[in-house]
Amino acid sequence: MRVRMDSWCSLHVVLMYGLVAIELLNGTAGFSIPRQHLNADKAVKAVQNHYNLNSNNWVGTAVFTPYLGKIETCTCEGLMYAAMLKTYEEIFADMMKKSTEVQNELKDLKKNVTQLIMRNYTEEQKVLHKLEEIRLKDVKDFTIQGGAVNDFRSVFDLASKGGQN
Repeated sequence: MRVRMDSWCSLHVVLMYGLVAIELLNGTAGFSIPRQHLNADKAVKAVQNHYNLNSNNWVGTAVFTPYLGKIETCTCEGLMYAAMLKTYEEIFADMMKKSTEVQNELKDLKKNVTQLIMRNYTEEQKVLHKLEEIRLKDVKDFTIQGGAVNDFRSVFDLASKGGQN
């Protein structure tokens, strides 16, 4: 998977906004949004009814719930290292194409990075891949929107509990 540096930056911004939203919803940022004001069940049902998202046509169009429970827990620091190491792999690969004088050294560096990822960051690489898949969802596509609305309660409830079942 080839990802440009601006994609990683975008991913980190999305992650930061997500963490801020979780903090606000959990009330740890100094104030909380009362759950009764969210009235999520009523809102989801209203949206589902308006767009006829309860019909059989929507069975199997889950957008986010397929990601739930599929990945082991890893640390934010581990994700950052995995992202940086993956970027180093790409940097060294690109530099190898541009210079023959230090190609062996770059090859060794890339090999060391690849081995480190395989040894210590395989789970984080899986998470980064899934995060990239989520980030690349076409949020303007009606099928994605409908599936996401139908997934909302499951995702929101788990996220409200900090991801714990």
